[in-house]
Amino acid sequence: MRSEDNLQPFLVAFPMEDGGQQVMLDPNFFQGVDEVGAFLALLARHYARAFVQSGRARDMEDALEQVVEYFQDEVNEPLGEDEDPA
Repeated sequence: MRSEDNLQPFLVAFPMEDGGQQVMLDPNFFQGVDEVGAFLALLARHYARAFVQSGRARDMEDALEQVVEYFQDEVNEPLGEDEDPA
């Protein structure tokens, strides 16, 4: 990851008029795919915790399981209009 000497947003999400989201990423923030994987896991845990704290999920294990399940589904068969970059 980048040093703290030059802190700038690396991920910016905007709501779209159709209800979707547009996400813009700085491809230079992470040095490798391993860092991306670690970031996504951390993000999943933060969102799972937030859903538990807000009462929208039973417990952390259930919330995280659902996040991972939907993530894997989206990776395997994207629902959005973006094309697979591979």
